[in-house]
Amino acid sequence: MSKTWAEYINMTLRRVNDIHAKTLLLHLSKYSDREWTPRELKEALNLEISEKEIHERLRLLVSADVIEEGNSDIRYKGLQDGTLYLILRKRFEEEISTFRPDLKKDFNAKLEKLKQEKRSLQGKLNNLVGRFAEFQLAAEFRTRKRFSLSVYFEGVPDSTGLNIIDTRLRVKFQRADGKDMEIDVIAESDCSRVILAEVKKTKEPSALKSVQDFYEKIKVWSVLFPDKKPLPVFLSVGGFTHDALEYCQKYGIGTAQQIEYYLL
Repeated sequence: MSKTWAEYINMTLRRVNDIHAKTLLLHLSKYSDREWTPRELKEALNLEISEKEIHERLRLLVSADVIEEGNSDIRYKGLQDGTLYLILRKRFEEEISTFRPDLKKDFNAKLEKLKQEKRSLQGKLNNLVGRFAEFQLAAEFRTRKRFSLSVYFEGVPDSTGLNIIDTRLRVKFQRADGKDMEIDVIAESDCSRVILAEVKKTKEPSALKSVQDFYEKIKVWSVLFPDKKPLPVFLSVGGFTHDALEYCQKYGIGTAQQIEYYLL
C-alpha cells in the first residue's frame, strides 16, 4: 500500500510541484480531522503568498485527489489515511523544514523595484510639470497687453512697457562650437526687446550653476541676434540660493518664485 501511494504521489504532484503546495498538503494530511480555509492556512503556516494563491493550490490538490473539499467552497481537509501522511512526511518534511524563504531579501528587492519605478514616474512628472509652467508663463505673456517685466520679476533693469507680438517655447540654438542650447520661453516685443525666460519648477532652490548656465545662453543668443535686446528672467518656484540670487542681481537677471497672474 505504501508503495502504491508513493507511485501515485509521484505521478499526481507533478501538477502542483511547488513548496507551498507541498506544505499545504502535508499540513492538511497531518490535521485531517478538521477543515481549513485559505485564510486559516495562511495564518497557521505563515505563508507569504496570498489567500487567492493558496486557494488556487488547494483546488489543484483537490483535482489531484490528494485532499478533499469541505462543507463549503472555501473549506478543505486532508484525506484520513495514516499511510499517506507517513509517506508525505518521508518525502517532503525535510524539504519543507529546510525551506526558509529570505523574506527580507525578497522584500528589499521589491522595495527597490518600487523605488526605481517611483523615481522614473517622478522624473516624468517633474518634466510635465515644468513644461506646463513654461506654457502658463508663455500664455501670460501672450494675453497681457502692454506690461512691464517688473510686474512679474524683481531686479529687472528695464521697466519700459512691452507689447508682445511673438511667443515661443523651448527654442533651440547652437553655440559656435556646435553645442546645443535651449531657452524655455522667448517672447518678443514690437520694439525688438525680447524676454528670455528660464523656468525651474522644483522644490530645491536654483543654485549658482543653474543661473550661470542660463546667463551663458543669454550671451550666445545675443551674439546670434545682435539687433535684439535680451531681457533675461529666471522663474524658480523653489527659490534661489544666496549666491545664485547675488549673481542674478549682478548681471541684471530678473527673478521670481511665482507669477501672481496665474496659479502654479
